[in-house]
Amino acid sequence: MNPKQLVCLCNHVSALEIKKKLRAGALSTAEIQQFTTAGTGCGRCVREIEAIVKKHLEEHGKDPQFRINFK
Repeated sequence: MNPKQLVCLCNHVSALEIKKKLRAGALSTAEIQQFTTAGTGCGRCVREIEAIVKKHLEEHGKDPQFRINFK
């Protein structure tokens, strides 16, 4: 997948933006939605977001103690 490719067309969120939030500490699709608005319009991209989150967590694991304020 091209990192600049839009995952969420409604809110213009790219795969790169989603991956940046995952590297910053997001742990779930809900957090990606909260911090990027991806998947909060029509919802067609939610499965793709879930796949990106799942792949990232499988490759990098997750540390539930690691939390960042995304504001």
